[in-house]
Amino acid sequence: MKSIRKPNCILAIVMFALMSILISFPVQAQTINQKQAKATVQYASIPAKVETSSSGDIFITVKNISDDYRADYDMRVLNNKGNVVEVSEQNGGITYFSYLKKNRLYYYQIRETRTSAYPWEEDFTGEWTKKVPFVIAQYQLSQVGTGRKVRIKMPKISGVKSYKVYMSYKKDRAWKKLKTVKAGKSIVVSKFKGKALARNKKYYYKIVPSKGVNATIGVIRFSKKK
Repeated sequence: MKSIRKPNCILAIVMFALMSILISFPVQAQTINQKQAKATVQYASIPAKVETSSSGDIFITVKNISDDYRADYDMRVLNNKGNVVEVSEQNGGITYFSYLKKNRLYYYQIRETRTSAYPWEEDFTGEWTKKVPFVIAQYQLSQVGTGRKVRIKMPKISGVKSYKVYMSYKKDRAWKKLKTVKAGKSIVVSKFKGKALARNKKYYYKIVPSKGVNATIGVIRFSKKK
């Protein structure tokens, strides 16, 4: 009887171990899938700021949202038709784009990259983010006659229907909306907050296109009569 019970006992132990392994597989697979899904959502949008340099070049600053010191970012610019027109690979931080045309609507996309630190690791390249629109607009400013009036003409850009014009005494806050101007039309500014524009005083204006994340800020100033 002892010789029969011993194999049965061993068989029961083996079966229990196999069942434990089989049960653990679905749990492990589910955990891995959840981690991958979380990573995809996390990098669906990477914060960036679009600005224009004094020479008219566009530069985009990417905010690093990764905890990995090896993280870097590729960036590409697409035109209004969805074609890639310029690519910047693994520059990170601030990226300049010098070959974009004036009065155009563009889109940028960003993806994270990581270079492996060990031979057994693979390099990581993330998915491109959703397209984010920005505009390179050239506004025409001219003085009306000899008085303290300024005309600002809005460019015609495919995909942009109108522009919101704001004004302030400060260059970074307290903006007051003046008007929404259609593309190709102009606005004449002669007053601000009910008062005529004064000489030797700075008035800051901000123009925001109906499509695009970037705005243009400039200054209006009439010099004193000699």
